[in-house]
Amino acid sequence: MRQLAVTTIGLIICVLVVVATIAADTYISTASIFELGVSARTIGLGGAFIGVADDEAAIFYNPAGLPSLSETKISSLYTRPFGAYSYGAVGVSEHGWGGYLLVLDSDTLEERDLYGNVTGSFRYTSSGLLFGFGKRIDTNLSCGLQIKGYRLFSPTNASGLSASPSILYRQGAYTTGIIWRNALSMGIYYADGHTEPWIRDIAVGLSYQHEDITYCIDFTENLITRGEIACVRMGCEYTGLSPFVFRVGTNRDWSSLGFSFHGENLQLDFAYLLHYALADSYIISLSYQATGLLATELSKVGQWLGSIVRQAS
Repeated sequence: MRQLAVTTIGLIICVLVVVATIAADTYISTASIFELGVSARTIGLGGAFIGVADDEAAIFYNPAGLPSLSETKISSLYTRPFGAYSYGAVGVSEHGWGGYLLVLDSDTLEERDLYGNVTGSFRYTSSGLLFGFGKRIDTNLSCGLQIKGYRLFSPTNASGLSASPSILYRQGAYTTGIIWRNALSMGIYYADGHTEPWIRDIAVGLSYQHEDITYCIDFTENLITRGEIACVRMGCEYTGLSPFVFRVGTNRDWSSLGFSFHGENLQLDFAYLLHYALADSYIISLSYQATGLLATELSKVGQWLGSIVRQAS
């Protein structure tokens, strides 16, 4: 069974890389809100989390990790980089499923003509809905599906829907994750009739855990934020000083330092970003482990959603 799982993963990687090479796009997608992250922990790791996927952020990075969750969690993130826009995320996760609401809103921006004269003003406001579902295939292998819903409210209206399948394979201290982002999509439709396709890309993540240290690295084919064909994200996390956890990360746009504090039911995550071309910024996120009545009710919702998925399949 183990050899079959490894062979299957290898074949999937080969097929997806070939398909991605044929279908790769070279422009920047409007729906780049889905590249901003939902957790200060993952951003503190340089954004490398596809091969880790061991908390609620798996909804965003690799939903195949959701079957490993055993707690009901409510999480939130807010940041205001460079004082120019606000970005927030609120999510809930359970064993095998979870969801996030993302909101991005700019300050009032000046609209200018070709000569630099101010002709008016506008705001940029968009939102995203993320749903993730995961299913364990055997002891080491699990699969997942991520569904994205995008909505642009200003300066025009647009909407879109996509689905991203993923897998996660754990073998001892090593973990491999793969997600084919936006593999299935209905495009992004604008009020003026214009249609824009979602960018498809294959992302592969690897992680290795040695005692209290976890090392992780992600590779992507066509990152939305740049439209380029190469990106590497790397991170390292140390858990040996409980209740504190410390981490560092880096990618082509910034390096990061971060830490977490784990309380009884509350977790605080902080990440400081040292941008290479922009001013430095920081991000704070909170997650709460629900207990009692709330956890019971959320668990019922999760079981209901799970039953619907099983019936559909």
